[in-house]
Amino acid sequence: MKRHALVSLGMLSAYGLTGQAPGAAAQDAQLPAIEVHAEASAEGKEIPIEQIRRNLATDVADVFKDEPSVAVGGGARNAQRIYLRGIEGSNLNITVDGARQGRNLHQHRGGIGGIDPDLLKRVEVDTGTAADRGPGALGGAIRFETVDAQDLLAAGRDKGATLKGGYASADRSWQGSATAYGRVAPDLALLAHVSAINREDYRIGGGGEVPNSAGKDRDYFLKLSRLGTDGHALRLSAERNTNAGLYLWGSHGSDMGYAPEDSVPVYQRWERNTLSLDHRFRSDNPLLDRRANVYRNQVSLEDQDRGTEVESDEIGGELRNTLRFALGATDHRLTIGADYFQEDGTSEDSAGASVDMESENLGLFIQDRMTLGRLGLSFGARFDDFSAEYGPHTLSGNRVSPNVNVDYEVARDWTLFAGYGEAVRGSGIIPVAWMARIDESTLFNDGQGLEPEESYRSEGGVRYQTSGLLRADDRVDAEVTVFNTRLRNTIERVGGGGGAVTAIINNPDTLHARGYEIRAGWGWRGYQTRLAFASVDLEDDDGEPAGIIRRKGAATGDRLVWDNRWVVREDFTLGYTLTAVGRLDEVPDGEEERPGYVLHDVQAEWQPRHLPGLTLALAIHNLFDRRYADQATIASSTTGIVEEPGRDVRLAASYRF
Repeated sequence: MKRHALVSLGMLSAYGLTGQAPGAAAQDAQLPAIEVHAEASAEGKEIPIEQIRRNLATDVADVFKDEPSVAVGGGARNAQRIYLRGIEGSNLNITVDGARQGRNLHQHRGGIGGIDPDLLKRVEVDTGTAADRGPGALGGAIRFETVDAQDLLAAGRDKGATLKGGYASADRSWQGSATAYGRVAPDLALLAHVSAINREDYRIGGGGEVPNSAGKDRDYFLKLSRLGTDGHALRLSAERNTNAGLYLWGSHGSDMGYAPEDSVPVYQRWERNTLSLDHRFRSDNPLLDRRANVYRNQVSLEDQDRGTEVESDEIGGELRNTLRFALGATDHRLTIGADYFQEDGTSEDSAGASVDMESENLGLFIQDRMTLGRLGLSFGARFDDFSAEYGPHTLSGNRVSPNVNVDYEVARDWTLFAGYGEAVRGSGIIPVAWMARIDESTLFNDGQGLEPEESYRSEGGVRYQTSGLLRADDRVDAEVTVFNTRLRNTIERVGGGGGAVTAIINNPDTLHARGYEIRAGWGWRGYQTRLAFASVDLEDDDGEPAGIIRRKGAATGDRLVWDNRWVVREDFTLGYTLTAVGRLDEVPDGEEERPGYVLHDVQAEWQPRHLPGLTLALAIHNLFDRRYADQATIASSTTGIVEEPGRDVRLAASYRF
């Protein structure tokens, strides 16, 4: 039986996809207005920063809550896992200011990491197949970019500060932050930010709490930026993000949730330290548009009760240049570059004994984006030279991954697009902690050695963009996309579960993530509405449902998000969001079907005219206190599924001076 569809094409014709309506300037709840629009293309889209702030987001799950192609399961902050079009975050290239994230340290950590949403200037979900999207992007890429001090300074001001406080009822959490920013020279500015959240065990819909979900988040951020100097832009940022709490250690429920009677929670501390240096230069010469980025990313997960720790230390960087030129009737944007990372992982037990692993990847890429009248053609390739240690075994090799994408304007406002691309990775999806269970007796791929992991992605669809459809100054967007992602040769372990890993194998089965997305939107003056729908099936080679596979993928029911924003007047904004998820009834034998659910959220923001600089915001998630579990949450045969928060009333006040 096919999952229940939630929407028909006919329902979508009147709604808009992206961007803000003309005259509807973004009203920031925490920071000065930053003009950021959502953009859609065959390669992905941006998440509207205005929408993130309107929801009073506090973690990565909140950032993507209104994007149907992204699912975040897990319940509590420490257990969340992210999925893009059904593919888990371990198989994505996730970066913060160019620094690669997402490494799995232990079996029950989804590799998302943490970031303060108030720092975000740009969030891009990239489903494209271009060669310059970074290493190991088997299922796509997600890029976070933080704000600069120059973004926050009011016109004519050389310094400023923002204080913010907030409360959320579901987990009785208190939030506070302070941000200071100012110019230290005409083209040089500094930003300093600190934030803290203390959470209690959260309440689920209808009553009851999820034990071992309380925790503390801390974020410390410093950024120096030199902009507007003869085409140069230089940014140096440093961030420490931590999460700590009394959590379960293992894979019960959603990797943290309802525990068997003999499970004892332990105090855990997760920490990320990221240092990034980014330089960009664009001259009047169309052949020179350069970007250089170097970073260091250190992540650790410590069990302070048992005295064990898992660490990852990565250094990397990228250098690229884009050349713009014409050849006859064609215009070109040719990007040539290289990227590199080296990651060292360490797993240390309570006795002080440690096991080390190392992986590295050198990538060379070239991508040409060409236009010829109504025709757009993008094609290129990556060359990856990789090496990864698996205990006593080393996987090394190299591979070329081609891609091609095309779009054609078949009629005014109507564009067809299609694309195909490949990607490769040698570092696998085995968490660092599992390396301690690999020894000389571990069999590697039946003695034949390991092969790198591969992905093959294709998509196609139609896009419509126009203005003046229903009103003289309205804006309309619509898009339908069909996609197919195949993961092959995924590197996995056999055994474990408290004992030795008996084998490391290339799984011979190919995982298929197939589906389609429909987006549409309409905006007029101070009102904008967006409707987005995603359907994702996860299947094996025989077409049978695959359900949820840890560190690989997850199927979910059809998901519809309808978001509305109305700027009532210059100082007051209202919002409403409907999320409807269909029943997931295509599941593997022996697994239970997942029920669907409908959620309603409302938002309001007020900037009192008589108190300049003050912003008061309200967001109510799950307005009618629905009891539900995210369908991407991993279930346990002994403990069930961890449910999501019930009604969550969030209040925030910020003052900018």
